[in-house]
This record gives sequence, C-alpha cells and structure tokens, in this order.
Amino acid sequence: MKFVYAFTIAAALLIAPACACAQDPPDAPLPAALTNANKLFLGNAGDQENADCLRAYDDFYQGLSALARFQLVDDPNKADLVLELHYEIALGQAVGSQNLAGNSIRQFRLVLIDPRSHTVLWSLTERTNYAIFQKNRNKNLDETVATLVADLNSLVSPQPVVPRNKSVVTH
Repeated sequence: MKFVYAFTIAAALLIAPACACAQDPPDAPLPAALTNANKLFLGNAGDQENADCLRAYDDFYQGLSALARFQLVDDPNKADLVLELHYEIALGQAVGSQNLAGNSIRQFRLVLIDPRSHTVLWSLTERTNYAIFQKNRNKNLDETVATLVADLNSLVSPQPVVPRNKSVVTH
C-alpha cells in the first residue's frame, strides 16, 4: 500500500510540471504610455536639407492627423508621447549588385519616447525603395509613410485579448 501511495505521488509530481510547461507564456504587455497616449508631439530627426525627408515628415504628420484619434501638439512638454521620425541612409549597404550611392538602403525609423523619463519605449522601421525619378520616389515615400502610420496605429490600438491556441468564434 505504501508503495502504491509513493508511486502515485511521484507520478503526479512528474506529470504536473509537464502540464504547466505545455501552456504558452503570456505576451509581454506594451508600455502603458503607448496605449494611453492621446497627445502626440512629432519631431523630425532626419536631414532638414533633404527634400524627401521633409516631404515624408509632412506626410507622416498628415497621416497622424487623418487617424483622428490623437491630438497633435507643438510642444513635447504637452505630449503624452513623443515621436521622432528618422530618415536613415545606410551608405555601406547597397541594394542589388552595384554599390552606388543611389542604390543605398533607405529607411524611416519612428522612435516612440516617454516625454517625462525620456525613455525609448518602442521603435518602428520601414524601408523604402529609392528611385531616380522624382515621381517614383514620391510614390515609394507615400507607400512607406502610409505603412509606418498603419504600423503605429496598429501598435497603440487596443487589441482584443484572444487566448493562445484558441480560435475566435463570431456569431
């Protein structure tokens, strides 16, 4: 009888941790400053002399305004969240087989900063295809900026909580 009791306890101890490990760990929560932000300040951390950078900054600002869920403020001290838009060119890394300056990888990086602690909370990056002709470059910039606005909106939007490994049923 003691043997059966000891065997049962040992088996339960061995099985219990295996069951607990089978569950996926919970997703890490987003910083509250991201999901609670209502007032945004947008800073241009790109090249002020670059027409593409200035155009992208204006387009991104208009994209934020079109979301109609944020109040854009002109002072970072009045903001719940500070956004820095960076226009980056990786001169040492070329797209394609030729290493030409016009073929360098270009990207926009949006850095989300807590205005009180100055802590970087998140960063979003989208690459853009450089084009020789201005019309094509404008099209590429438009697409990249629209994607970055959508990325931000998706990040800070409240998402329904769906348990892992379960499907959502709608009626």
